[in-house]
Amino acid sequence: MGKNYMVIGLGRLGTSIVKELSLHTKDIIGVDVDEACVNQVSEYIEQCFVCDSTKKRILEEIGAKNIDHAVVAIGNNLQATILTTINLKELGVKYITVRVDDSEYSNVLERLGADEVLIPENDAGRQYAKQILSDTMLDYYSIDQEHAIVQIAIPSDFEEHSLLELDYRNKYDINIVGIIRDGKFFLPKGSDTIKPSDAILVVGRNLKITKFDKAING
Repeated sequence: MGKNYMVIGLGRLGTSIVKELSLHTKDIIGVDVDEACVNQVSEYIEQCFVCDSTKKRILEEIGAKNIDHAVVAIGNNLQATILTTINLKELGVKYITVRVDDSEYSNVLERLGADEVLIPENDAGRQYAKQILSDTMLDYYSIDQEHAIVQIAIPSDFEEHSLLELDYRNKYDINIVGIIRDGKFFLPKGSDTIKPSDAILVVGRNLKITKFDKAING
């Protein structure tokens, strides 16, 4: 069963995350106090709520207790961000990402329950959405709207194969341009093997990379 997501704060960053997530899953709840912001994402997701996320009771009513990953993208309202983060933590949300405009508050938010702090100038919403969709996509660098370079973790139970045996170019139309093993990076040859717990750098179309990631990691 796939993860479900809640995005709170549907400004530029939140909307960008919602749009990208909606390409891969329907299990998304969008939340904002501004009806206009909610309306602009309603064409991408079925569950949208105009409500105040600083009220724990309201978050509980719209299903926050069942959320695997919540993104708090409220923006420049630090008080609302803090209260929402605390509410989500108390409701048992498994993983909470919080957008903050000033990195000075990162430690505070982590102490209050944030598992990860997102600083918009360093993380584009679309790129971040790619990462949270997959536990095994460690890093994501957008080349353009359709192509990316992605660092993918290889699972510990992976059966060792050479790059030639994987035949990844013909099967998935992607390129493996690097292998990271024991903290060291090297450029692979066809005879090189991918081993359990390696990380690989993959270049290709977004949909092809996602397909390859699912094939490798299940």
